[in-house]
Amino acid sequence: DHGIMLKYLLHYQGLIRVPCIVADPRSDKSGAVRSDLAGTIDIGPTVLGRAGLQSFNGMQGRDLSDTSLTPRDSIVIEEDTATVHFGNDTVDRVRTLVTDRWRLTYHHFDSWWELYDLQEDPDENKNLWDAPNRPAEADALVRKMISQLVELNDTSPLPTARA
Repeated sequence: DHGIMLKYLLHYQGLIRVPCIVADPRSDKSGAVRSDLAGTIDIGPTVLGRAGLQSFNGMQGRDLSDTSLTPRDSIVIEEDTATVHFGNDTVDRVRTLVTDRWRLTYHHFDSWWELYDLQEDPDENKNLWDAPNRPAEADALVRKMISQLVELNDTSPLPTARA
């Protein structure tokens, strides 16, 4: 994919759009397929939900077996390196927002942005972030990513008073 091996911190569709297959012998939805956006943060709440248990306070993600939930219109992917890569002398932190149409990625180490229109450029070959005619959606995507990152902040334990 993209002629790159060991794609640390590069959130191409071939790396982030991975199928999740769940087999539950108690389910009456054999062969059911869902295509909504989900992430590994949803595995815990889904397993707990199928076991009849409620997620604990502060647990991120959602129970994917709950069909009453409205499908997400976007999802954030967070990746931090544990070691130095690409000749950098520090670790990097990457945040990506994915929608059905767009992928927006921010690389913290060198303030590098990526923006791909997945409908027009499904192979993610043309980064639109620095394009002279950057799509107007870019600003809205940045705001959406910031909003979702705040939502992902830990809420546990609950505060008992104001500082």
